[in-house]
Amino acid sequence: MFKVPILLVLYNRIEETHNLFQIISTVQPTELYVACDGPKRGDSLDRARVYQTRAVIQPAWTCQQHNLWMEEHLGKSEMILKAMQWFFEKEEEGIILFEDTLPTYDFFPYCEELLRQYRNDEQVFSIGGTYLRHRSRQRYKKRLHKGGSSYFFSAYATTWGFATWRNRWQDFSFSMQKYKPEDFAQIVAPYMNKPKFRTYWINRFNIIKKNNAPYWDYQINLHVWAHKGICIQPYLNLVTNVGFKGNDRRTIRHLRKNAYPIMPITHPETEKKELNHKEDKFMFRHVYKRAYLYLFRDWLKEILPSKKD
Repeated sequence: MFKVPILLVLYNRIEETHNLFQIISTVQPTELYVACDGPKRGDSLDRARVYQTRAVIQPAWTCQQHNLWMEEHLGKSEMILKAMQWFFEKEEEGIILFEDTLPTYDFFPYCEELLRQYRNDEQVFSIGGTYLRHRSRQRYKKRLHKGGSSYFFSAYATTWGFATWRNRWQDFSFSMQKYKPEDFAQIVAPYMNKPKFRTYWINRFNIIKKNNAPYWDYQINLHVWAHKGICIQPYLNLVTNVGFKGNDRRTIRHLRKNAYPIMPITHPETEKKELNHKEDKFMFRHVYKRAYLYLFRDWLKEILPSKKD
């Protein structure tokens, strides 16, 4: 039995939820939290899919299952916020997974060990499971033989599957109204070693603030940086996002499905935690720089129609 609490955030992906739950069933957590967004208003097909998705979660092992079923549709970002607030009202730490993700089995002991390793180190905000750069098992082993570690410290929070603690999360907010443009500049500066990277993030934060957009993918990074935090990413991919439907082919090429075992973990030899700017540069160029327009478009599709209802 796996003793780290797990939160699943669902909506209406029946097949993807089934595949995710098959892995969860093998892990057998003793505490399972399931939060599901509500169907869109007036959409009977969506309602049917939401209820079928919820019906997938039927634990056949001994566990405490906690459900948060929304009656109305909140949308991705608002649902994540609602689910995590609910989860951390009850738990001190845990793992968060979404219906369109597929973790490897090693993802769970990896999170368990790092949650324990950095529980009292409040500089570490998040333990991510995603690594987008292709790395073969042979190259990974070669890295370890040369004294390398299994993971690195990053400015970016990868959130397809991750673990975190209540005290790092509890004051997260989508609201940016307390920040001024000069605040964004001060917050971003320690994390970006190139002017164009700093300019990108400052501009994006100002746009999101102006539109008052509850935009999870960017505001989680602002939350980490505003608290002078850092995040962990593995050198092998442990979580695949299976929800992409072909908008940005260049980004999708980096979503590697061939993940490898990472256990046992090799920790950094030094206690000093330094950002890996080389890996962060890759993340910036292949994820944030290219994905921003698509993410913002998806947010507009999700949020604006609901405001008219």
